Amino acid sequence: MSFWILGDRNDGAVLDAYPRNAPDGWRYLESHRLSSEFPTDAVMGFSPSFPDRRKVYDFVTSILDIRIVSERVRRIVLELAPDDVEFLPVTLVNHQREVASREHFIMNVLARREVIDLERSDVRMGAILKREIDRVRKLVLKENLEPGGPKVFRPMHLRVNTMIDDTVHEALAGAGLTGCGFFPANGWNGKGT
Repeated sequence: MSFWILGDRNDGAVLDAYPRNAPDGWRYLESHRLSSEFPTDAVMGFSPSFPDRRKVYDFVTSILDIRIVSERVRRIVLELAPDDVEFLPVTLVNHQREVASREHFIMNVLARREVIDLERSDVRMGAILKREIDRVRKLVLKENLEPGGPKVFRPMHLRVNTMIDDTVHEALAGAGLTGCGFFPANGWNGKGT
């Protein structure tokens, strides 16, 4: 069984602020449903720190440790892993506050999974959040993981990242989506996402 780190770093627009009147940013890392608290008119604007970055891809770069994805991504993930995520609709606006997309969503990952072998990995744990990995040099996954379980998840001890299984990886990679990257989780060096 293989897992992949899902990356969204690309040359497109960058998002650097959560929608107004939405749940606080840390709550998206807690793997809880937020749809009942999420505003129906949520807007996310392109970062003024990146004025030349205006392209809108299926995966939009975010410095917020959340994934902003298109309707195309939403359909694929809901078909394969409907219980692992919820999608919170957002309108993306460009630097002039003009609508760039009404078909993007925050992919709020609800599932967590214990897959990292902390003893064999080369990682540094956080100074404040001592159970969370702060830096990865080489990630090693546990051997003989049980089949089944979440297909899209935030790994225990590394909640700022999203992992996907082979099924989801094959579907996303085969769909011709833009703005995303996939990195084998076992042996991952912490770069590229």
